[in-house]
Amino acid sequence: MKNRRSEKYRHLLEAVLGIALFVSLSVLSQFFFQRFDLTEEKRHTLSATTIDMLRQLDDAMYIKVFLDGDFPADYQRLRQAIREKLDEMRAYAGENVQYEFINPSEAEDKASREAMYGELVEKGLDYTSLQIKKKDGVEEKIIFPGALISYQDREFPLQILRNQQRTTDAAMVNRTINSLEYSFVNAFYLLESNRRQKVAILQGQGELPPIAMRSFQNELLRFYDVEYVEIDEHIDALSRNVAGEGKRINRYDALVIAKPLHRFSEKNKFIIDQFIMRGGKVLWMVDAMKVSLDSLQKKETTLALPLRVNLDDMLFNYGVRINRDLLLDRTCAPISLNVGPKGNERSELFPWYYQPILIPDNPHPITANVDPILTDFVSSVDTVEVAGIQKNILLRSGPYTRIMKSPVRVSLNIVSIDPDFGSSNRPHQPVAILLEGVFKSNFANRMPPEFYEEPLLGFREEGEFTRMLVIGDGDIARNPVNPDSTRWRELGYDPVLQRPLYGNKEFLINAVNYLLGDERLINVRSRSVALRKLDDEEILSRRLYWQAANIGVPVGIMILLGFVLALLRKKRYAKKIHA
Repeated sequence: MKNRRSEKYRHLLEAVLGIALFVSLSVLSQFFFQRFDLTEEKRHTLSATTIDMLRQLDDAMYIKVFLDGDFPADYQRLRQAIREKLDEMRAYAGENVQYEFINPSEAEDKASREAMYGELVEKGLDYTSLQIKKKDGVEEKIIFPGALISYQDREFPLQILRNQQRTTDAAMVNRTINSLEYSFVNAFYLLESNRRQKVAILQGQGELPPIAMRSFQNELLRFYDVEYVEIDEHIDALSRNVAGEGKRINRYDALVIAKPLHRFSEKNKFIIDQFIMRGGKVLWMVDAMKVSLDSLQKKETTLALPLRVNLDDMLFNYGVRINRDLLLDRTCAPISLNVGPKGNERSELFPWYYQPILIPDNPHPITANVDPILTDFVSSVDTVEVAGIQKNILLRSGPYTRIMKSPVRVSLNIVSIDPDFGSSNRPHQPVAILLEGVFKSNFANRMPPEFYEEPLLGFREEGEFTRMLVIGDGDIARNPVNPDSTRWRELGYDPVLQRPLYGNKEFLINAVNYLLGDERLINVRSRSVALRKLDDEEILSRRLYWQAANIGVPVGIMILLGFVLALLRKKRYAKKIHA
């Protein structure tokens, strides 16, 4: 009897201690916060920049995610990843991040559903049509893989799904999951940002016209104030004098130079040079060769000649040289040509080697997770040894590349011949190079005498730390424009295949973000989560084996554990009986 009573007290004490321990841990958890991420890529851990931003939110972000309902497995995985990412954000932001999942197709009648669809499209979300296989056929389902984020009196449409025509659903969803943190942080940044930096797009030297840069410009406007600027030898075009202080400050934070065709005067170069010396950032997109597309369409053959815009000495002084050549690349965009006898012509697609498609392979934040990039009559870019300047090659041509030195005969007939990538192959030619450091003025010790006559010049021989990106292609920022220049397509749209394919816009906006030091947007962009797919060959060859293993092994383990526990229990109570 006494043993039974002591056993009862012991169990009671264990219960009380367990409850006390649980309560103590609950109380301590209110004062201490720690999360453990055992995944290889730390996929469940937010970057330090994101955590800092979430903790500094001074009002609630309300997020409506329109990705609820019955979906295929890949989209269920995306929905779960979004939920987990938002829960992770709530762990740091608390009530300042609130979300709900909504099924826009849950209305029973067609009119209500279409009204909901129309409202979401009007607010800036795109829909996706899914083909779902059923036992009795194929069902088409409309989904809106996006979210509406509200902050104070502003609302931002976030298109979550990174739609890519050349990838499978699994790869597309995985790339979207990779960018979830950046997508939400970017939206939060745009909603709460008050101070906007200023970007100038240069005009006056035959650069791309505004309609040809409308897509890039509109994307820039989401982050920055954007203006088109002509220097026209005015010393105040890019900077202004500070009255009473004897110095000049830049009017803009960054300058975009896209495909200049006319020669820069020395004074215009000087104004750009001094803009850089005062910490201005520059995105150079410069053609080294001039190709007349009108001549090519009329004669099927034209000659590409050097395009001399008088920037060679500046770029060389800063650390790069754009070569006077054209790159042919086997990884290229298609061109549509009419073939067949006259009167019975038909359109066919051929590889157009003069439009290389560059596959980003540099893990740098500018190129990480960016889709292939389309170029047009691109030239190679070499680095030049300059003390104190760090160089990073962001884009290269493909493994099968041929260099055509100036002058180059450009002919449509190249689509029907092998351009000899064997003996003439020069793979992985640099096309885009990032420069970072303290640059020296191109006009140090050689400034023309007439410049001294300019009042309030504020000349600096050496600058402060800054960045610039040099790309050997002026058309990388050109969006398609219809022949009468009244309508345009988004940058990255392929007019031949008539669908969006390329990551030009994302690459360029990443570049400007990086040049301007938008650290909150940069640090989270290069994160990657690996897609660990099953081995299809192994599944097909040993399907029954793995099915049996997946079903039988867990059942066998449970039976074994039950048998062991039964033995232990029997042995334990046998001792008590004998006692």
